[in-house]
Amino acid sequence: MTTPALAHLSGGPLDGQTIPLDDGAPEELVLPYSEGQLVYRYVSATDGSDGPATATYRFNEVSEILFEGKYDEH
Repeated sequence: MTTPALAHLSGGPLDGQTIPLDDGAPEELVLPYSEGQLVYRYVSATDGSDGPATATYRFNEVSEILFEGKYDEH
């Protein structure tokens, strides 16, 4: 399988966004957001037959409460 070049984000405040990956697909992505950080966990990857290889990440947690109860998707 080709090393993923893109990360597709699912759930949380960045739902549906796609971002570039520098060095493959780590187990989690920690992304800055407002005054906190969002954590997305690796779910799966596509081989890129329709374009660049893409890793899917699902929202896991936020480092602080942005909007109480809004992003509790556990």
